[in-house]
Amino acid sequence: MKRSVLVTRPLPGLTRTADAVEAQGWQAIACPMLRIELFAPLPVLDVDAIAITSANAIPALSVQPRERRIFAVGSVTADAARDAGFLHVETADGNAVSLAELCRARGVTGPRLFLACGHGYGREWARDLRASRDEVYRVEKAGALSKQALDALIHQNVEAVLFYSGETAAAFMAACEGAPGIRLAAVRALCLSEAIAARLSKKEWRAVEWPDPLERLGHFEL
Repeated sequence: MKRSVLVTRPLPGLTRTADAVEAQGWQAIACPMLRIELFAPLPVLDVDAIAITSANAIPALSVQPRERRIFAVGSVTADAARDAGFLHVETADGNAVSLAELCRARGVTGPRLFLACGHGYGREWARDLRASRDEVYRVEKAGALSKQALDALIHQNVEAVLFYSGETAAAFMAACEGAPGIRLAAVRALCLSEAIAARLSKKEWRAVEWPDPLERLGHFEL
């Protein structure tokens, strides 16, 4: 019997990651812990570079010139920007601090730097770099695990849970607290970055590992 892997990403990243999990021989179970509401695309911006802290911001950049410089928070977001056709994408080390350091290292700060971010995020970041900013999507936390994910956890058929953001990790743990019968001691938490792993208590899991969740998951073997 195949072991299950819970994918906590919201759409559209959930679909891509679930397909990759299945390709490695596991049973992927959708357990999105966030819902994303996309806002209208931004008009063409007169800036030198756009910083993005999530791939969720990319649909808002649909009319931007593909020659525009993009500073992405991490490798997954950078790959999504390249997939969208952007030609000049640079990658930070997976958190807001490293993204700010990248912008400063490239000499792009002030109003000529634009931050495309989620609702309620990025104000302090933009203020520190004196960057312009706009909110291009809204994140809502799911209040509960999906039924299939809950059943798999209760029946102890889960090998791992994949986390691609700190928000999904926090929402997953909050949902688990409200669901009786869940034990995580035999489950691996596979995180995109150390910062995400820090949102989890290692004593609750079989292991908390990072980075590259899919590589650490490996292929299913009977």
